[in-house]
Amino acid sequence: MPQYGDEAFIYEMAQRKSQTPEVEIVNDINDGYIVINDERIPFSEREIIKKRLYMTIPSAFALMSTELAKFKYPDTNRPNIIFTNEEGSININFSLTKDKLENEWVEEARDFLQEVIIKMNPSCEIISSGIIDGETRIGYFDFVSPTIDGEVYNLMFLFALDGQFVLGTFNCTKADMNDWVEIAGQMVRSMRVIGGRRV
Repeated sequence: MPQYGDEAFIYEMAQRKSQTPEVEIVNDINDGYIVINDERIPFSEREIIKKRLYMTIPSAFALMSTELAKFKYPDTNRPNIIFTNEEGSININFSLTKDKLENEWVEEARDFLQEVIIKMNPSCEIISSGIIDGETRIGYFDFVSPTIDGEVYNLMFLFALDGQFVLGTFNCTKADMNDWVEIAGQMVRSMRVIGGRRV
């Protein structure tokens, strides 16, 4: 059995760890749960807009209280619907606007919204941007923005519902970003308009 001093032992263990292939966990919300940092997080389809829009999100997410919503979103134009985890650190929200929107205008609306975000905060850099084609077209883009509490990852998505502009946002701390980027995209793709198919 090899003999090691403390420094040599630590080095040897580090080398062995680097040579040991890690088991990659493939998270899919359609399995009904995901695993992050050895924690099993159940997912289920939830009603977002009564009898019209459904989305698969973490089962433990609850509607944010009015008091916390006013604190986290001080602007009076805060989102109409905000689901959050117990800590209030991971959120997905929806704003039902009075603006008109049709499927064929989604890409143009997404580009315009990106420009607005960048003009409001030039330090924001768009990470990705695209269109999810389906019965309901969804435009999306994501970016990291600075806040008083630190950097936040945002995935913004927009679509038309009954001819109205609906804006959704998933956000979490930048520290949680790597765990949630792919999951956030799956959540957006899980949206289902009643009478329609999953987008």
